[in-house]
Amino acid sequence: MRSKDPSLLRITDLWSFRFTKSHKRYIVEVEGFEHEFYGIKFYWKGVEKSKNRYSLLTNDYEPRTIIRSCIEVMLEYYRKDPLVSFGFVAAPDLERDIKGKKLDPAAGSRRFRFYQRMMINLFGPKTFYQASDTTNTIYLMINMEQLESGAVTFKDIENRLNQTYEGTYVVDDPPG
Repeated sequence: MRSKDPSLLRITDLWSFRFTKSHKRYIVEVEGFEHEFYGIKFYWKGVEKSKNRYSLLTNDYEPRTIIRSCIEVMLEYYRKDPLVSFGFVAAPDLERDIKGKKLDPAAGSRRFRFYQRMMINLFGPKTFYQASDTTNTIYLMINMEQLESGAVTFKDIENRLNQTYEGTYVVDDPPG
């Protein structure tokens, strides 16, 4: 399913999958921006009308399976266009889920740290340059071929994201 928002120059594709253990259906939203950049979001369909749908925990205790399904969606875009880049914002933990736990905001949310570990372990530095903003829990996977050719710059993607989200990124001399 696809929707267009001409005022924001973005297209949103909707994907869904069913989790085999709980039989819950999940929705993956893929927002397409210019320069072959896609933002990935997901939530359990049972909470789709909630303003906190990206933050709510489902207590399925299988986050790797859910994230792996989102990665399969990303790979589908990559197979169609090997020059794509990706990004996501890890939704903040809800106060009721973190009560009594000491958290360091500079380290990012638990979700963010988990997503970051998955991306680092699954995608090497030859394909994507990975940058993050732990305070705002934004993670970027910028296509190395696009960076090296100059077709896209880190600043291009940062500017586009900053139009949508606030953030500063931890970058160690990005290529390009």
